[in-house]
Amino acid sequence: MAKHKTYADWFKLDNAAKIFPVVSNRKETNTFRVQVELKEVVDVSVLQLATDAILERFPMFKVRLKSGLFWYYLDYNERPLKVLPLPLRVCGSLSPKENNGYMLQIYHRGPLIAIEVFHSLADAGGAFMLLKSLLYEYFVQKGYKVTPDNMIITKDSLPTLSEYEDSQQTYYNPKNTKHIPEEKAYLIKGTPISDNFVGLISGTISTKAISDIAKKNQATITEYLVAHLMDVLYRTQIQHKEHLKQHKKPMKIFIPVNLRKHFPSKTLRNFSIFLKTDMVMDRSDITFEEMLAHTKDCFKRGLDKQELNRKMSENVSFERNIFLRLAPLFLKRLAMKIGYSFLGMSLNTMSFSNVGKIDFPKSMEPYIDNVSAAVYSGKNNTINCALCSFQDKFKITFTRSIVETTVEREFFRIFTSMGIPVEVESNFVEEY
Repeated sequence: MAKHKTYADWFKLDNAAKIFPVVSNRKETNTFRVQVELKEVVDVSVLQLATDAILERFPMFKVRLKSGLFWYYLDYNERPLKVLPLPLRVCGSLSPKENNGYMLQIYHRGPLIAIEVFHSLADAGGAFMLLKSLLYEYFVQKGYKVTPDNMIITKDSLPTLSEYEDSQQTYYNPKNTKHIPEEKAYLIKGTPISDNFVGLISGTISTKAISDIAKKNQATITEYLVAHLMDVLYRTQIQHKEHLKQHKKPMKIFIPVNLRKHFPSKTLRNFSIFLKTDMVMDRSDITFEEMLAHTKDCFKRGLDKQELNRKMSENVSFERNIFLRLAPLFLKRLAMKIGYSFLGMSLNTMSFSNVGKIDFPKSMEPYIDNVSAAVYSGKNNTINCALCSFQDKFKITFTRSIVETTVEREFFRIFTSMGIPVEVESNFVEEY
């Protein structure tokens, strides 16, 4: 397939992407995974054909990372992307030398198709659009009767400027850039897993059951689950030890907000902002009801459109600083590394990413069993969580860089104690 001429051969990293090449390494990979499980074993040769056919349609993914005088940039990559067996390592670093320069990799194992993406390339919203298109093309190549139904980007359509727009720049408001200092957060400690492996435990619960119980608590699903996670962390990590100095730091769970739901953007690149909880657990008698009320208040404040725009605009204004813009890349790298080492890695307890409901055309649904997502865990943010749903299967996936599994066990026990079945899977990393 000939390269489309409707886009440039290179383009800048988006605002949110610029920090990741500087601070990433084998431990802090800044990668995430989106995955679909089919009702049949994947035909690897057909998956490769689908990859070859669809990747050219996504110029913002068919790139390699290059360094310029002032910033990193993305350059068109003419090399092929070979699909590979899904490795044991979850969300590992993507080596350009081993990966033909790509910042993503497509994997397969049995009925699974997974895409792991370096965060400089896209967020989960963009990655799932790529996965949907790849899956649609796979079914077409298999000869199945599927239709896109205005839900899939097909290989025959042309890329548009809006798809690889840096939307944070587009909606930047120079009058709303106030900086609010961040406190360091309470961090979850544990025994590091050797060789930078990441443990994965995933639980599947009925979407309807989760939705019903959240409604009974007058909360959204995300609010309800975040509050329960705070409760688990409190009971297993802090309660009765709240007098310790490190336990007086606020528990800050960062929740990515898909800004496409708040601003009219069609970008496939990064377009998300974090809201957070900020509860100090300095008593031994904090109740779940208090945590839920606090969480709902955090969401109300964090989802205010002016606040979303403030956070976005603050990020962009930092990039537009004249001194930073004129500084050569090696000085930018040094400054960002120092800042990130001293502050960036200690601002959040963990991330909790609800990608939401993943929809497919009706014609594709009979071939799909479930979808899931996962994010890397590193030195300071030792446990993270990602969740998404397809039909009545709600997948909650914890990743961890520590051996201990107390948090995951106690979290899923909440639902089994309510009589809600949980189907648990693990990669049993402790046995490697």
